[in-house]
Amino acid sequence: MSLNTFFCRQGVDSSLRFLVISGASLCLTYLFSLLFAGHSILLLLALPLIAVSALSAARRLIAPQRLLALTAIPGPLLLAASLLFAEQAWPSWVALILSILAVGFIISRPQPKAAVPFDSLGYSGPLMASAERRTRVEPTLVGDSPAYAHAAEHAVGQHGMGEDEPGLEQASHMASDLDAQPYQGDSRIDKYPQDSQPQDKLSQGINSFGAQLAKLFGNTLTAIKSHPRGALLGFGCLSLLLGSLSWLGGGDAAEQVAAESEPETQIAQVPATSIKQAAMPDGFKVQLEGKVLMLSWLGERGEPGTIWSLASAEGDGSCKNLTFNNGVSYRPMMVSLLADTSTQARFSPLDTSAIINDIAMRGSLTLCGYEFSLKGSQAALAKEPAFRPYL
Repeated sequence: MSLNTFFCRQGVDSSLRFLVISGASLCLTYLFSLLFAGHSILLLLALPLIAVSALSAARRLIAPQRLLALTAIPGPLLLAASLLFAEQAWPSWVALILSILAVGFIISRPQPKAAVPFDSLGYSGPLMASAERRTRVEPTLVGDSPAYAHAAEHAVGQHGMGEDEPGLEQASHMASDLDAQPYQGDSRIDKYPQDSQPQDKLSQGINSFGAQLAKLFGNTLTAIKSHPRGALLGFGCLSLLLGSLSWLGGGDAAEQVAAESEPETQIAQVPATSIKQAAMPDGFKVQLEGKVLMLSWLGERGEPGTIWSLASAEGDGSCKNLTFNNGVSYRPMMVSLLADTSTQARFSPLDTSAIINDIAMRGSLTLCGYEFSLKGSQAALAKEPAFRPYL
């Protein structure tokens, strides 16, 4: 199996090959999202998979309709983006439905005629010739064997057969005598130590493993060819499974955010009815009391009191600056530990607008030794009407 056939623009792909490539790209994108949750490297890993799907779609279509292969791009691209940025599951469902519709549409188009029969992996094109196996010539040692030298003389005698017939008969008798003698060259070679045996075993193991993978892939395609309806049913079930997992994951995240947004107690320095708040996905809250902005989070233990005060410049030095990932920082007026074990940082009303904009636009913030991710913060702020004028 040559990987170049997946990135080739020429040739023809069978419908089953295109179906398998499209399904595998969606599955790998979802698996990468589990391994690299919330990290932008997911897009870098998804782009080659999207390119492979688009090229397979182009090879599946006839030449005048190859621009229709672009319909295979939005679904996987939206799936990768929704798994990375979306907080809810419905964008992943939309991406999955778009992918299924695009695959079904492309499979329904006329298939181009293949110049040569499809290989076992469903590909027909110019790269099939590059996969032909070459005959390997094993090196031999000829210096220590007199029989090889005599064989050369015997060949020369054959060339001059018509000119020296008696010499030919004499050479034939000598060749017979030499062939009857035991050949000692191999026994001398076998006496050398076999230092390369571990490397040979390793290379043989790697080649055997690759051959087994190629055989497994070929058997899978053969089974799909013999049961096309079962393959379509399995692809649909797999799509529903991925969508269900995405839906359940989004529901758990929403429940977690809702649970964190519910106050454990209503003890605060001011009446809770006058405070507008938005719960961030990373577990902290952005609160607005009039024009005074406050940040609140859980995680500290101890007696309620003041942790840092700007008026006296005393307290925990790690709380004297709120720093965003772009280097911009703001000084809190006061950081306090409340009776409900939550930590609350209050800022000057002059910085309210700038801090809210940075929370919506930046990637992370650091305060009192805690680093909070701001992924999805803009959407969370927009849900609370009190913060919308600042966005």
